[in-house]
Amino acid sequence: METINQFMVACGWIITIGGAVGVLYKAYKHYKKPTDDLEQRITSIETDIKDIKQKLNSDYNAINSQQDDVNLVMKSMFNLIENKITGNNIEGLKKTRDELINALTTHEK
Repeated sequence: METINQFMVACGWIITIGGAVGVLYKAYKHYKKPTDDLEQRITSIETDIKDIKQKLNSDYNAINSQQDDVNLVMKSMFNLIENKITGNNIEGLKKTRDELINALTTHEK
């Protein structure tokens, strides 16, 4: 009979300790939840920022390329107008033609 009582006492202690551990674990999870949520949000925001920076750099490079193309077209127009007005500037037209050819062949790649 005493063995059964000792067994019952041991089971009672196990249940008590298990319940206490369960309560402490639940309290720990509740305490830790805001920190975990913030870490998830920060990770998500950092990923979004990296993606946005990559897109901005791509857009910046495209804008610079387009600006160079516009400058070349304006230079070509100027040389054509200069040639039409004065009948000179043949060398300027040849140089601009070479620059246009170079720009067109590098954009095709």
